[in-house]
Amino acid sequence: MVVNLWEVLLFLFLALLIFLSAAGVVFLKNPVYSALSLLANLCLTAVMYLALMGAPFIAMLQIIVYAGAIMVFFLFVIMLMNLRKGEYEDRIGPWRFLLGLGAAVLFAIQVFVLGAEWKGWVRGGAHGVSIGEISHLIFTRYILVFELVSVLIFVAALGAVALTKKKL
Repeated sequence: MVVNLWEVLLFLFLALLIFLSAAGVVFLKNPVYSALSLLANLCLTAVMYLALMGAPFIAMLQIIVYAGAIMVFFLFVIMLMNLRKGEYEDRIGPWRFLLGLGAAVLFAIQVFVLGAEWKGWVRGGAHGVSIGEISHLIFTRYILVFELVSVLIFVAALGAVALTKKKL
């Protein structure tokens, strides 16, 4: 297997930027800045899909769906909660250790699953699959999952508003 040096360097550069933007999501104290860091993370992930995987459809979906619609929704929820500086720090303070522990456990599970050789689970790439075939699968076979994800995101936003707002 021949490895292209420029692809490796581009991957390392994009991975560093993605990691830094993800760290910004976690460590920035202002929720709007954190959301903008998430936006940068989503756009950089789309660049990785486009440049390294040669998947322009997935890259454009990443931009349109996540960086577009979902980020507008997140910013709407942040503005709706109207958090002042320091309010959200008091609410999450006692849970910080448990949240960090949960994130570490999820990370360890992902490393274990991705590190294991699961032959036969994932087919080698989506070359030769058209957008029509993908959309047909999403809106026929996986329509229930598609709709459940949208309901889950909506309920999570309602839950976030309900937990942070004293008067609705």
